[in-house]
Amino acid sequence: MPAEDKIRVVIVDDVEDTREYLTKLLHFESDIQVVGEAADGEEGIAIAQELRPDIVLMDINMPGRDGISATEAIRAQVPGTQVIMMSVQGEADYLRRSMLAGAREFLTKPFSIDELLNSVRRVHQLSRGEREAALSPVREVVPVPSASVEPTGRIFSVFSPKGGVGCSTVACNLAVALRSTTQKRVVLVDCNLQFGDVGILLNLQGGKTILDLVPHMEDLDREVISDVLIAHASGIKVLLAPPRPEMAELVTADHVKRILGELRESFDYVVVDLWPSFQETVLSVLDLSDQILVLLSLEMPAIKNVKLFLEVAEALGYPPDKVSLVLNRSDAVAGIKPGDVEAILRQPLWASIVTDTKLVPYAANQGVPFVISNRDSNVAKGITNLARMLSTRFDAQMAVGSENARARSGNPVSKLLGGIPLKRRPAAAEVHS
Repeated sequence: MPAEDKIRVVIVDDVEDTREYLTKLLHFESDIQVVGEAADGEEGIAIAQELRPDIVLMDINMPGRDGISATEAIRAQVPGTQVIMMSVQGEADYLRRSMLAGAREFLTKPFSIDELLNSVRRVHQLSRGEREAALSPVREVVPVPSASVEPTGRIFSVFSPKGGVGCSTVACNLAVALRSTTQKRVVLVDCNLQFGDVGILLNLQGGKTILDLVPHMEDLDREVISDVLIAHASGIKVLLAPPRPEMAELVTADHVKRILGELRESFDYVVVDLWPSFQETVLSVLDLSDQILVLLSLEMPAIKNVKLFLEVAEALGYPPDKVSLVLNRSDAVAGIKPGDVEAILRQPLWASIVTDTKLVPYAANQGVPFVISNRDSNVAKGITNLARMLSTRFDAQMAVGSENARARSGNPVSKLLGGIPLKRRPAAAEVHS
């Protein structure tokens, strides 16, 4: 590979053995070239200014000027250069400070050669556009007036105040079912930021995640987001959760709101997998949602928690049709019947999904949604029916877009809903084995 096409790397670490070790690891990669080394932050800044590398591998704790201070200086003075922080300390505080200083990724020592190479290549690819803009001559930008087109995409959140009821499984299969039944643009967002399972359930491990969008909040647009989304064989796009639990707090509620706002302009349906919490990020997603699918099972702890959530939803001013109850594993033998659930919650079940103790875990372990592998199974039919109910409800609202736009512009409640509230709730859709 020509030298000008290689990823040019500078290593900054006060331990000489570490610098030599990293140099040897990267030496065997045909697309990466180590062009310089430094033993402290001050020297690292000087070399970055002189060589303008693509990436600096920066140790966080060094005598004199530390890695965080040096990263701030490099990002300010050499904007085309990206920084990957390295540290034996993986605490969230170090991670947060590194990202705020401008680092793109954080590697906890000791890390594997695969982690190092994936990080270097991922950061380089993500920042290529930024680097080209920084190094190219300044050119006049002619503003293009944007058309006043109202977003038509709908956000469907899959949520439960009780863990273990199957939210991630339902969200993944629902997104695929929406795509197959409507042929519309569907994106699935894993908002279980600490322990997201969407990547495993869809066999999409590795690659870019929502964390890669955080540095781009100021210039976030359709093209930036498209570069981070992962295509699934079913035709949906997927935005994965951060790769490690401690990275979750780097993605704030404001970040998520901005990202979802952009996604609903590019996709017809945005399916969001949430985790059991009333943290600010979760509440922000629920506020933005056009439909909240609240999952529960035939167990008293789940029913009790859903009852409490319904009280919270009412206090938040959510219209009744914004929240729909979905009974998962509705045919389980638990001494409680679906009618009992409706009586306790004083709200009808909007949809029910049967269980399949063999198919569901097998599909999860294989990373293939059962709506693809076993579409004629009762559990797949339940998810597919749920997808049809959602698309039917919101396609009707899209058909009267101009009327809805006028209603939303003058009615805060309608604006929150993203459409005209429905006056009646459809009967529950139940699939029996």
